[in-house]
Amino acid sequence: MKKIVLLLLISGSLLSCNQNQNQIDQGMALFNQNAKRVHELFNALENEDLNTAASFFSEDVKFNQPAYEGKEWDKEGILQNYNGFFQLLNNIKANDRDFYPGVDAKFIPDGAVRAYVKWTADLEGNPMEGIKAYEVFVFDENNKIIQVDEYMDVSGMLNKIGALSSK
Repeated sequence: MKKIVLLLLISGSLLSCNQNQNQIDQGMALFNQNAKRVHELFNALENEDLNTAASFFSEDVKFNQPAYEGKEWDKEGILQNYNGFFQLLNNIKANDRDFYPGVDAKFIPDGAVRAYVKWTADLEGNPMEGIKAYEVFVFDENNKIIQVDEYMDVSGMLNKIGALSSK
């Protein structure tokens, strides 16, 4: 009897591990697909291609900006923000792109993309380097971005823009 119980426990354990591995594999496949989309978004921003950048976002997207008490942006707000950067800055680059999968409550990859990026740009011929950002992109079933949470030193970036603008 002990052998049967032990065999059932081992079998159940193996089955559970196999199910978790399948979920992990599916989540990682979705993450890899969505990470390519984020790379393409960053490439579009580097090329100042607002139309292509817009195509990656759902119509219902919510963007949580990094500014203190900042409002949540909708798709129009996101595109206006990007366009503002295009008007102000040149040679925008997303360097050192490191992507990691988002996970659910059980630490199973859920298709979200966490990105650590170092942005650079030029302001009136003056280089701005080392603008570090952490961004989380959540996708819908159509691989459109439905939520972005962005974290960065906004005040430091604005101080740098102010200092360079006064030169």
